[in-house]
Amino acid sequence: MKKLFFSLSLLLIGFVGFSQSAEYTSGMKGLLMKMEASKSPEALHAAANGFERIAAAEPKQWLPKYYAAYCYVMEAMSSTDKEKIDGIVDQADAQLEAALAIEKNDEIVCLQSLCKTARINVNPMTRGMKFGPQAARLLETAGAMNAGNPRVFFLKGQSAFYTPEAFGGGKDKAKEMFTKAVELFKNFKPLNDLMPIWGADDATKMLAECSK
Repeated sequence: MKKLFFSLSLLLIGFVGFSQSAEYTSGMKGLLMKMEASKSPEALHAAANGFERIAAAEPKQWLPKYYAAYCYVMEAMSSTDKEKIDGIVDQADAQLEAALAIEKNDEIVCLQSLCKTARINVNPMTRGMKFGPQAARLLETAGAMNAGNPRVFFLKGQSAFYTPEAFGGGKDKAKEMFTKAVELFKNFKPLNDLMPIWGADDATKMLAECSK
């Protein structure tokens, strides 16, 4: 009888764990679809809030925090109110710090770099010299962690595209980075359905821009 009870207990524990995992995956996939469909700062903010709720329920998972940060930084970059950008990026940075406390990886570091770029957009003339090098160093760190991450080269290409040639940027340098990104995206296979896949379409579009 004790053996039967023990076996049933193990079965129940396994079932609960499976249910929680299935619920987590389902919730994440739903929010990822919402994120991809978001076309406004308000929609991105709502998606970020959704990921934060999952992060609170799943404190050992880094991806909900990562995607909350991604939504916030995209909100910041699409915002027309310059005075709100730093506050939004602060939220993104906080989520990324929390994600790094769980797992340090190249995807999180790439997004940290993008946060620096978002801060530059407040005033490129005064902030470029401060945050530009910080963003570049973070991408170098991400590339050292995973040389095959296409987002590293995509973000390097973006940086070069919007940086004047006199300061080390320009279309030629950007084209080199975007070409590498597009090549890597062709063979890129995420570990699972929840892992980051963003950047492929934009890299192709930006490569075409460099050829004009």
